[in-house]
Amino acid sequence: MSTFRPLPPSPNLEFEHKEAKALLRQLRARDPDALARAQARHPKITGSPKLADAQLVIAREYGFTSWPKLVRYFEDVERRRLSPQSIVSDRRNHADERVRSFIAGHQARRAWAGRAAAAFVPRCYGMRVDDVFEVALTEDEARLAVARMAGFSSWSDMLARTFTGTEGVPQQGEMNPFRNVAKAVEALDLGALKRVVDEHPEVLRPSDYWAARGRNLMASAIAWEGRHGRDAMRPIMDWLATPGFDRRRELNVQLCGRMKTKPETVRDLLDRGADPNWVAPNGVPVLEHALIRYWSGEAVDVLAERVVPRQALWIAAGLGDVDGVGRFLDRDGHPTPPARRLRPPFDLVGPALVLSHPDPDDEEILMEAFLVAMLNGRTAVLEYMVSRGTPVNSLVYGSPMINLAVGNAWTPVVECLVRCGADLGLRGWQSQQSAREMARALFEGMPQNADNRHILELCGLDPATVLAERDARPVDLPGLLPKLREALALAGDDAFRLEQSEIRPENLVVGLLRTGHPLWFSEPSAQDLERFQTDMRDRLEPAGDRPARPELPLHPDVQAAMQAAIATATARRSSVVTGYHLLHALTREDRGAVADLLARYGASAAKVNVELERAL
Repeated sequence: MSTFRPLPPSPNLEFEHKEAKALLRQLRARDPDALARAQARHPKITGSPKLADAQLVIAREYGFTSWPKLVRYFEDVERRRLSPQSIVSDRRNHADERVRSFIAGHQARRAWAGRAAAAFVPRCYGMRVDDVFEVALTEDEARLAVARMAGFSSWSDMLARTFTGTEGVPQQGEMNPFRNVAKAVEALDLGALKRVVDEHPEVLRPSDYWAARGRNLMASAIAWEGRHGRDAMRPIMDWLATPGFDRRRELNVQLCGRMKTKPETVRDLLDRGADPNWVAPNGVPVLEHALIRYWSGEAVDVLAERVVPRQALWIAAGLGDVDGVGRFLDRDGHPTPPARRLRPPFDLVGPALVLSHPDPDDEEILMEAFLVAMLNGRTAVLEYMVSRGTPVNSLVYGSPMINLAVGNAWTPVVECLVRCGADLGLRGWQSQQSAREMARALFEGMPQNADNRHILELCGLDPATVLAERDARPVDLPGLLPKLREALALAGDDAFRLEQSEIRPENLVVGLLRTGHPLWFSEPSAQDLERFQTDMRDRLEPAGDRPARPELPLHPDVQAAMQAAIATATARRSSVVTGYHLLHALTREDRGAVADLLARYGASAAKVNVELERAL
């Protein structure tokens, strides 16, 4: 296999333009090394080389088949550099595990791995996914793909942002200055805030560690402003503007949203001064962030009332504009050339739901719009697109779209796709279940959930029959989910660092939160949640490797909670005990360590338990 130059750690298109011009000068001067490079990559080059010849040589040295493809790739890297950065694990072995997973996925011909290679590996750039699987990727190429999937320009860039106790990362026992910042703002004490900043000027320019976690003074102040009111916070906000903090910019960033953004959240941000027409540094307007990130057509509609959207097939689909969608389809239902000019920036607005193919065919373009319509619940658009020939059972993303709808309990979308002829028995790579099998599994685990029941019925199954068949199966004692085992180990670490002789319920909460389980606050105020995150920050994000420690016994309350969690999982026919079973057990009493913890921050164990009961 021919060898290629690795991409630079920070690809720069301007630099490559200069390199091409320099190579052209060398070729015209008949420099032997330059001529050898050209002959190796561009044998048909003439005796009177042009700039395009030098550019092609450089592109092929990296593995690209053409200079325009190199340009597109480098432009994508630059746009991603200006987008929100990922939070990287504090352990290098996590990154290595992702590389191994990617290589295994490529060898197993998984669509996600093939699409990633086609999007991020230079010599595969723009290939058909099926053709990518015929290419033997190197480990360095796998590393590049993993880094680009995580939002970084290169493997070295990703490792540079992998926090392992280097500069900017809080060490064990080190004070978190953002805790004192929050306390000062909570008390509306500008003097105290100034003293914290004088003692810890680093909070003015947070390290990569804190920035990746969204910790900055203005974000904290915005959260407290929602509690105290704008007038009360004005002195602090005015002072923050002095070192250059921009209140409106932070509001704009928050307006870009997150999954399941609520309409009232959008209204509040707009009322407080967020700009609905803001364009983020990566060139993506707020509305286009919202169409991909909100997962709520109702919330998008609040924003769309104040915006003139750009013209694109996927934007019209996400807004529910059937006529607009029709204008991007020809008489046979194929996308017209304008449908290709502006595509959804899945990888620029946060963790990518799917990876965009650099050289899309018609099906790719249609399914991008179809997916955005699904995210926003635009069933009229879905029905229209299917009626015009969009394949409802497309496997362009590796799994049928009905699986996504069933897995997220999007009941109206499921109803729509079933009407449109979705194949409920079609399997995809992810979980290797069909929509019908997925609906059955979700209902068996949570039969009291109304959406799960209705979706089961839409998939042609009878709830009573499914429950009878479930109950007739032998009951095996459930095992512990690996993620729960990790949470228990982290709970032990927390207890050890606090010099406790046993693992207590509060340590379990810390362990569960560190493994990604939400605390299930019930209608918390912004102040309570902010205060909780500040107070617990050092315990939730300890730096460095796990401590060497002895095995600690479980407190009797923890033993009782574990037994209750196992009993709940067994009764609900779950094959594993999860963190949610344990949280359910920990919050079943109105008194006790966890109930007291929640109460300190304005939450109710009883309400949390009700929410968990509905989810289990």
